[in-house]
Amino acid sequence: MGIVSVAAFAILPAVVIVVLFAGTLADDAVAPDFLQFYRAAEAILAGDDPYVATDATTWGGPFPYPPLPALGVAPLTLLPLEAAGLLVMATLVLVALAIPFVLGVRDWRCYGLVLLWPPVISAIQTGNVTLWFALAAALVWRFRERATISGSVLGLTLAAKFFLWPLVAWLAATRRIAGTVIASLVGIVALVGSWAAIGFDGMREYPSILHDLEEVVGEDSYTAYIVALDVGLPSEVARGLWLTIGLALVAAAILLARHGDERTSFVLGITAALALTPIVWLHYFALLLVVVALVQPRLGLLWFLPLGMVVTPGSGHPSPFETGATLAIAALIVGVAVRTSAGAYARTNESTPPRVSARTA
Repeated sequence: MGIVSVAAFAILPAVVIVVLFAGTLADDAVAPDFLQFYRAAEAILAGDDPYVATDATTWGGPFPYPPLPALGVAPLTLLPLEAAGLLVMATLVLVALAIPFVLGVRDWRCYGLVLLWPPVISAIQTGNVTLWFALAAALVWRFRERATISGSVLGLTLAAKFFLWPLVAWLAATRRIAGTVIASLVGIVALVGSWAAIGFDGMREYPSILHDLEEVVGEDSYTAYIVALDVGLPSEVARGLWLTIGLALVAAAILLARHGDERTSFVLGITAALALTPIVWLHYFALLLVVVALVQPRLGLLWFLPLGMVVTPGSGHPSPFETGATLAIAALIVGVAVRTSAGAYARTNESTPPRVSARTA
């Protein structure tokens, strides 16, 4: 273990995390996205409707998630908001480190580098749910042969936010029917059950809340739709291009899964989830940690590419250059990952002799 490696992959990440916590405290910016979960949980515990306009959300409207995440953080309301936010940030540091561990990464340098990725730093600082979703995706892959675990984990994410739905398609395409059914059932039961727990407050209005959210902050997103608008395409054409790219990724994931390349297919499923999300901020790209860890379990080029997102602000009116550069880096990461994974799959198939049936023999 050289002194340069210790400085770059241990000391520097530790300093960055300490500075992050100190800076958020000094700026009164502890886990700003967590605030909306905390206030929604307080409203639920008080018997109030969390789906009313409030200054607790980053966009100034009602709570933009289904009730499940708010119910999940309800115990944290026993703590003062700032203390709860710091606890959430500290937990997210551990969650970020758990993701490569679940996926079999044992090169210690990768763990330090993760804490230098701008999307991971943003996810920790904002106190959002992105890293939890990334951990859930990692668990779906790790326990893909155990339908109860993979299906239940994925189903809970669907009830919290309809984000990782392409992984349901992946389970189905890989003929893991039990996992697909469990994910769907758990998602439906958890969604309806969590809304029933709050008397179905806001359920009817929820679709319009999401529409209003996209109207308010959608143009601040890092999406193909925004890039298309930036280059002058009409809104309808830009939206069609965005949907075409996302659905093409889903189709490619299904096709590869049916041909047996499950790892590359899973990578494309994760990418499709990002591509089809109408609102994407910097912390969303922390989901690429699953892609990198899955394809490259030791330190290599892929682990360094996300550092290029340092050009990107976390959210809030990115310039066309920042939007384009961020998506270009994400596309490069996915492209290298797909090439690496598909190449490994091809080499494995070439080195495996064809099976000879007893009848032929």
